[in-house]
Amino acid sequence: MEALRTMIGLSKADTTAMVARSRVPALVVMGTQDPDFPDPVAEAQWLGEVLGTEPLVIEGGGHYPHLEMPERVTPTLLDFLEHLGAE
Repeated sequence: MEALRTMIGLSKADTTAMVARSRVPALVVMGTQDPDFPDPVAEAQWLGEVLGTEPLVIEGGGHYPHLEMPERVTPTLLDFLEHLGAE
């Protein structure tokens, strides 16, 4: 719970700085209807640029596109995991 409280208490500037320091492979998955972001597509594109990956944007998906539309997310997720195993 302490880690969750810390995460929730971070500012946008704090999280932006943390993302920019990431050096691990990432898969960005964002639904176009995610209510947590004013412009989910722009957020996904920004994250993709910062993390050096192509985001998977799920048209009509909300905050949990992997649960809402698994048939759209699963192929990309499996490909991502396969490439990790090959490295």
